[in-house]
Amino acid sequence: MSPAGQGRDHSPGVSSNPQPGGIVVVSPHSDDGVLSLGATMSALARRGRAVELLTVFALDPESDAPTRGWDLRAGFATEREAARARRAEDRAACALLGVTPVWLPFGSVDYERHGDEEDVRAAVAGRLTGTALVLLPGAPLSHPDHEWLVRALAGVLDRERVGLYAEQPYTRRAGGVPLSPVWLEVAGAFAELEHAPTVRNRVAKWRAIRRYASQLPLLAMRRSLRRGPLALALEPELVAWPAGRDRRPG
Repeated sequence: MSPAGQGRDHSPGVSSNPQPGGIVVVSPHSDDGVLSLGATMSALARRGRAVELLTVFALDPESDAPTRGWDLRAGFATEREAARARRAEDRAACALLGVTPVWLPFGSVDYERHGDEEDVRAAVAGRLTGTALVLLPGAPLSHPDHEWLVRALAGVLDRERVGLYAEQPYTRRAGGVPLSPVWLEVAGAFAELEHAPTVRNRVAKWRAIRRYASQLPLLAMRRSLRRGPLALALEPELVAWPAGRDRRPG
């Protein structure tokens, strides 16, 4: 079985086919997309757009590999346990935002990858057929998984359909100004979307962030109002467009 098919989740609410004309937010791990663009995804979904949250390093829910690093600190014993628990959190968060979660069973930096760059590119491309817009992490790409993923995808995706988003909470911790690495070509500065999310959508993001209970302590966002889900939900959600693209999601 190919890496893209290992451990595929067939539970209700998980799309088995890409949505033609839809918007795909590519999330390295199960929480990155919501932390960064939760209010925007909620706003787009409320306007009737089909929005898919595609998590690439969602881990293999059939693997008994022991955890290391991040997932070990979160209290998980095996990759299977981490994958299933984090997908459940992701599913709950996406339900609050009105978006569809899709998970690919590739391993994060703390596990076997379960595939190489070509496998990852093929699996992601398979979810992008006919989509109107793809949003990739663009700054600061300080996590090795995030940089690895964007390097693998940046040169092969149709630039006319790609936007780059500022990752949170990493941009906030860096002073609020997203800076892409020099190897990633970005024509314009990161800016808030034309149709900024409303209070209603920011509340939806706040509620969605709180569903990632296993992650909030590790992100130092459990109790502090200054650093927590509420503060992050109020942050501007910033996107930049590579050369040749000037459309905005509507």
